[in-house]
Amino acid sequence: MNRFPATVRIALLLLALDALMWFAFGVVVVAGGNASINVPAVQWAMAGLAWASAAALASLTLLLSRRNRLAFYLAVILLTIIAVLSITDQVGWVDLAALAVSVIPLVLLVKDRAWYLRREAPGKPEING
Repeated sequence: MNRFPATVRIALLLLALDALMWFAFGVVVVAGGNASINVPAVQWAMAGLAWASAAALASLTLLLSRRNRLAFYLAVILLTIIAVLSITDQVGWVDLAALAVSVIPLVLLVKDRAWYLRREAPGKPEING
């Protein structure tokens, strides 16, 4: 028996992928892979923000899989902020891919909000069939 609807699984998978991408971005920045950021203090600040985003997204993914109401609202807010900031930056192919990985789960979260916000009765697991 499958516990999650398909669109919820896709949203959670994309959130985990987004977390992995932010973690990798932080590593690339610290390693000097971004030529536009060449001041060490700025590199570490950017990496720290990227890693904080990665940790928040990973935590929210776990909490959303447990149908945590607060995690739903925080995920919607965080993904919206990431999407808006992505659009205000210079946009290349990598930026568009990263934007898609943030916007698609945002749309799926809003679409499936009833699933995330519904409370199960104690001792009565949901039956998907």
